[in-house]
Parts: sequence; C-alpha cells; structure tokens
Amino acid sequence: MKKKSLDPVAIQIPGTETEIPKQDDFYKLPARFGAIPLDEAPLGYEVETRRRETKVTKFEHAFPRIYLPFQEVQRDEFGHGETFEKTEIFPKGANRLFFGDNLHIMRQLPSKSIDLIYIDPPFFSGRNYNVIFGDKNEVRSFTDIWEGGMPGYLIWLNARLYEMKRLLKDTGSIYIHLDWHASHYVKAEMDKIFGNGGPDGNEAGFKNHIIWNYSWGVRTEKRWNRKHDDILFYTKSSSFTFNANEVLEERQMSEGTKKRLEYSGALIRDHNKRGASEQALPTDVWYVATINGMAKERIGYPTQKPEGLLEKIIRASTDESDIVADFFCGGGTTPAVAQRLNRRWIACDQSRIAVAVTADRIARVVEDQVGKLFPVPDFTVEHWGIYEAPILEKLTKGDFREFVVKAFGGKAESISPSIHGTRYGVPLYVGEPSRNSRITKDDVAKFAQAIFKDRKTNFGAMLAWNFSADARKAAEILSARENKRIDFVRLNLVRLEDEAFREHVITKHKDYGSLLSFIQPPEVRIAHERIKRLKYRFDVSESVSLNKDGVIANVQWDFDYQHRFSSTEGFAFLRDKKTGRPPLIVEYEFESAEKRKIACSVQDDQGGERTEIMEMQVE
Repeated sequence: MKKKSLDPVAIQIPGTETEIPKQDDFYKLPARFGAIPLDEAPLGYEVETRRRETKVTKFEHAFPRIYLPFQEVQRDEFGHGETFEKTEIFPKGANRLFFGDNLHIMRQLPSKSIDLIYIDPPFFSGRNYNVIFGDKNEVRSFTDIWEGGMPGYLIWLNARLYEMKRLLKDTGSIYIHLDWHASHYVKAEMDKIFGNGGPDGNEAGFKNHIIWNYSWGVRTEKRWNRKHDDILFYTKSSSFTFNANEVLEERQMSEGTKKRLEYSGALIRDHNKRGASEQALPTDVWYVATINGMAKERIGYPTQKPEGLLEKIIRASTDESDIVADFFCGGGTTPAVAQRLNRRWIACDQSRIAVAVTADRIARVVEDQVGKLFPVPDFTVEHWGIYEAPILEKLTKGDFREFVVKAFGGKAESISPSIHGTRYGVPLYVGEPSRNSRITKDDVAKFAQAIFKDRKTNFGAMLAWNFSADARKAAEILSARENKRIDFVRLNLVRLEDEAFREHVITKHKDYGSLLSFIQPPEVRIAHERIKRLKYRFDVSESVSLNKDGVIANVQWDFDYQHRFSSTEGFAFLRDKKTGRPPLIVEYEFESAEKRKIACSVQDDQGGERTEIMEMQVE
C-alpha cells in the first residue's frame, strides 16, 4: 500500500512506491548533536544574556571596534577625475586601495555598497607559507591567526565575513578561495553567515563549491596527488547577478556529448562572421592555466592567482561599472582585472609592499587603457592606522587638527581658536603640522584660559609633535598653584613610543597598540655605474629605514619613468633565492642611448615608502 506523505510536496523515487518528504529539516542547523549542544551562530559570534537583558556583542568581544581616520598618501590621476560621481563608497570619485587591517577598514565603509567580493585569505597551512611580503604587520597578523588553532582561525575569518555580508548589496555575491586544509570548516561557517541555499540551491546563501583544477603540485606516491583549490560561491539573497553567457566554455565534444548537452539546453551555438562555434554553459569545475615563469602578469610570489581565474568570476557576477572588492588583495590581481573590465574597485592589504605592488600594477593596466576604451577613474592609496608623518605635515592647520583629534579618539570641532575638539568632554588643543614646531608657554596660557572660561572645566589635553621646556613648566605651575591641569600628549615620529596617544586603542585590546603609529619614509640613495654599452648596474644598498627596527623590505625599479611610477617588467617584486631578501643591486640593459629618468620605489618592513627619481644619460 502506498504510504501517505507527511508533506504535500514530496519526491517520488522511480521504481518504488515510497515518497520522500521534502528535506527542509535537513538544511536546518541542528540545535544538538547527540548530547552536545550546537550553536547556530558562527564561531566567535557572542550573545550576552544577563538577568534582564540580552546583549548581542557579535564579534566585538574578540575584535573591539575602533575608528581611526583614513590618510590619503597617493592619488594617481588619469584625466577623468570629474567624470565619476562622488558617492559614500567613493567620496572622492576615485577607486580606493587601502593599507591597514581589513576588519577595521570594512567597519568604516557603508553598508550595501559592493556588488562582488572575492577574497583569497591566508590558507590554514602554516604561517611561513602565508607570509609573502615580509612586512611586520603581515608577520604579526598571521602569528595571531595561528595561535588559536582552527577555532581561532575561523573566528578571525568569521568576523571579516560578517562585515563583508553587511557591505554586499542585496543582489551581491561573494567568492572565497581556499584549499583542502579548511574549506570544509569554512563552508559550515559560511552557511551560518550567508545561508545554505535551501534544498534546491535557489535561496540565499550557498550556490556552488567550485573546483579550480591545475597541473602543478607536489608529487607523491603515498596518496592521490592534490591538484585543485576550492572556491565557495555564496549570494546575499535569492536575486543576484549571474551572466552565464559571459563565461561560456569551449570544450572538446564528441557527437554524443553534443547531443546530450543539446538535449539539456547546455549547448550554446554562436553564429557570427567567423562561422559557427559551439560552447557549453559553465560548470563548477574550472580548468584555468596557472601562471608560468614567463607570463607578463607574473609578479614573483608562489600564491599569486592567474588573471584568467578572476576574469571568470568578475564577468559572471558583475556588469560593467559594478563595484568589485578584494580585502586580501596581495599583488593586486582582482583590482587589475576589475580595472581592465571597466568595473569600479576597492582593494585592501595589511602589507605596505603588497599595496605598492598593486598600485604599480594598476598604473600599468591603466597605461594600456587611457584614451582607448573608456574613461578611467583615478585611484587613491589610503592608510588606516599607520600614518606617514611627512604627509601629515603638508596638511592645512584645520585638516591636521581634525586628523589628530580623530586619531586620538575625540570629536573634531572648532569650539574656539584655542579649543579644537573634545574627547569624553575634555577639551583638546592641537599644535602645528610641522614636526619642527613646539607648544610654548603662551599656547599653554591661551588654552588654559579658553577651557576655564569657555568650558568651565580645569581639564584639557594638548596634542603636538613637541613641547618646549617653558610650556611644561607653565603646565606644572598651573597644576601646583591653581589646582588646574593641562595633560600633554606628544605625537612622536617613532612608532609606538608614546602610549598616551594610543591609550584609547590599547585599552580596547592588548594587541591593538600596533594599529596606530606614525612612520617616516626610508632614505633612498641610488648609485649607478656603466658596465658596458647600454648596460648599467644600479645600487641602493646605502638606503636605510628611518623607522625604529626598520629594514628595507622591497625595491621596485622603473627604468623609463614618465610622470608616474610604473615598474619595468620583472622589477616589481624581486627576491634573492638564497636569502629571501630583496636584492639591493640590479643590472639593466637599455635599448638605446638617450637621456632617461630612472625611478626607484623602496618600502621598509614598518610601512614606510619613498620613490626617488634620478636623471641620467644612457651611453
């Protein structure tokens, strides 16, 4: 007798009389697994339950929220700056490249502003494999990631995925690139954050587990050789962009295969002037060539992803002028491809070297585009938390004061000529932008008079690069004789030296002190000598980092400098095979004898960067 289904919609198995009820319950996260209770929230997401209230702390107990200003250190202009609208996500109309901690940068970007996010985060395969560029920030971050094992890694990643979901538009998509170490763990967490896609895969969340198959890899006879990476594709809702016809696949097809594809509707025939071609709808197994040693796009580090891989993703999941983001951009493959395909982009990395390499790569892509295809937006390089002091010196007094007050955790406001902001109600005074300037006793007197008269308080803080001896004496006298106090905070050139200025950051988390510092660019000294006709040796071994404990970490060369830095092919990210350090002496052979401008860009491992330009006669 035919069993009665418990569900009005059921699946009939051919050849049987049994109906299987809809599997909705299968796709629900279980509350318990045997005797072990399970949390439906992703790892690290916290809900505090108190006697009378429930407080959702999300991921902020592990990674407290802090706000610091962005510092624009570079803008590459391509002549179409005013063509592009200024929006909340692009406040200056330019694409944006960030240097800093991506979690805190994302927390300061507007919600529902991005169409596509692709990330290639550090694989859970050991810190040495993931430290590519050698910056102190990169080393420190990856050390933190591995400390907590797999749960620590997932909490670290979940906090960022949670922000990415907020940033995605309702029609947006996200692709996360992983390998065998953690892809199955991350999928379980992604299902919790984005959704599992439902029984038929048409609901919000999971869409595909993509296999990127490649030819290279370690050879072993002890197991099946690993020849693929995993890419998890999720959407924010059930309505999303997917352009299948933009990523049709060329295949070697037998007549039988063609008939089967034609029967299923997966075969696409394109009739054009060149004749007829046959292509198939894309599948979730991709055969994309890796980067060979001679490829023009090759930068020189082992985990670089091919542009062809990103082109498939960007073409499929965005339209022209959509916004693409990569918050682990490394050498800049994602923004480079987005730039080439006429998409707007945002990119971020915690390595200053990666940011320099990416900026250089984008400039080279744009050189091939300007005036040929479509108007090209400018792009900016912006720092979060690690600030270049010489650039701060160039700000106007008003902009400098606003920046310093925000970095101090205060509110910038012009209360009076001698009060430039407040923090927790305490008046703030900010000195001059120049590092050679000093607060004097007259400044102390004016500020003291302003806070006592205008604010009716005897508390205040003065923020400056330096304080004169008589200023300190004046503050001591005020405190001792009139029971009034001026707190001095010195902004130092040496990073992390003054904890008083970073107090509001450090109190949030013991490891946050490194997130706020002031740095100097390295001193770059270039020597050169002629080896033979048209061939020269260039030497920057006398260059030094001016930051505490800093060392030169990368050197880029542009042997035909034309108004903006664009490294010569093969000279963007050089490494000595024995030491892993950047070579400070290189050789280059020019094509002809003429006057040339040579540019050398140097980055240290503390985040400092400087480009030096020289002119020479090639003989």
